[in-house]
This record gives sequence, structure tokens and C-alpha cells, in this order.
Amino acid sequence: MAATLTTTIRLAPAAKRRIVAAARRAGESPAKFISTAALARATASADTPDARLILLERRAAALREAVEDEIDARVGDAAWERHLATGSRLRTGEEVWRELGLPD
Repeated sequence: MAATLTTTIRLAPAAKRRIVAAARRAGESPAKFISTAALARATASADTPDARLILLERRAAALREAVEDEIDARVGDAAWERHLATGSRLRTGEEVWRELGLPD
């Protein structure tokens, strides 16, 4: 039996549910499903139009994520500056949850 190595990845709960469901449909364990998909992607030729499109799609997604992160940072900075300028009172997480009528 060949030796195996363990690799840990962090997934959002929704992503994990999607992977587990897809693996179940394929009749594989989630680990096997992820491994197969990763190896297929790693061995895809970079010279094919599809591979170039996949690479471009990944780069576009990374750029969108970076833009969203920058927008979030600017919105947060502006809110903090407004708070400092007005001296408005900050609310705790519990207060916000109560105001929104959310369960504890």
C-alpha cells in the first residue's frame, strides 16, 4: 500500500455541503472527489483553449474578490472615520441582535 499524506483545507460550510453532495452523486468519498478534481485540473494542458479560459476565469474571480475586499475596507474606514468625527456610541453585538429581533 502506498503511503499517503494528509492535507487540510478550510471550506465554507456551503462549499463543503456542495462537495459532499457532488461526491455522493459520483459514488465517491469527499476526499477522493476533491483529489480527483484537483489532479484532473493539475494535469490539464495549459495550451488548450479550455485551460486558458479556466485560468482567465480564476484570475477574474480573484480580481473580483480583491475589488470586493477593497470596497469593504473603504466602507469600513469611512464608517470608522464618521464614528470618530461624530463621537457616536457603538453598540455591542448583543444590542444589534436584540434590535433586529434575532435569537441569541
